[in-house]
Amino acid sequence: MGKKILSREEILHLAGLAKLHLSDEEINKYQGQLDETINYIKNLEELDTSKVVPTNSVVDLKNVTFEDGAENKKGLTVGESLSNTKETEKNEFAVKRIM
Repeated sequence: MGKKILSREEILHLAGLAKLHLSDEEINKYQGQLDETINYIKNLEELDTSKVVPTNSVVDLKNVTFEDGAENKKGLTVGESLSNTKETEKNEFAVKRIM
């Protein structure tokens, strides 16, 4: 592996923040793993993203809530919802007690 990015002291500082007590072997192991991760991120920084449209989500969700007073035409009635269940109680699903 190439030049160390994080020093031993920085690894110990991170371990302290996480309240971890690391052996010398673990310090070396995590130093290598964190260096690899940082190098990977540096590679990602080199990608040309100038033509990528900024987004805050990878899922193409539109407004999934209803306006007040709007009719839910996609929803099921209580009867439709309960039609395939084995047991009901007071127009609700009946399930086995878990506690």
